[in-house]
Amino acid sequence: MASLSLSVSGAMVTTTSSSSFVHRQPATRTLLALPKVGLKAGRGRGTVTAMATYNVTLITPGGKKTIKCRDDEYILDAAEEIGIDLPYSCRAGACSSCAGKLVSGSVDQSEQNFLDDDQLSEGWVLTCIAFPTSDLVIETNKEEDLASA
Repeated sequence: MASLSLSVSGAMVTTTSSSSFVHRQPATRTLLALPKVGLKAGRGRGTVTAMATYNVTLITPGGKKTIKCRDDEYILDAAEEIGIDLPYSCRAGACSSCAGKLVSGSVDQSEQNFLDDDQLSEGWVLTCIAFPTSDLVIETNKEEDLASA
């Protein structure tokens, strides 16, 4: 008997295959109904994890640019992959070179250790260690604004 478990935004989808004649709805049909979801290998043996892709709009000094960014990809890396140059230095969330201001949406930047709680609540983002958790808009190149805030 084989088993496949998928976690999609906290919901668990499980399908089991066996030689019995019980008709079960394949998990793939459920996943096809989710338009922004892909699959990636999970950490455990034989597991598959759903991943999302979000629209990230970057407001740069050169204008607005919208990119696709997976939920397991840093925003800075996704921008660089398509040729958008954003400022950075440490790539570890320990400085402010890549600072941006979140206009809308949300990110996971739990790996950062530079911004304080007030700056986080004001919407400051370090693009080098920020993962998108929704479609979002970020004003980039904001290191000087952060320093004067």
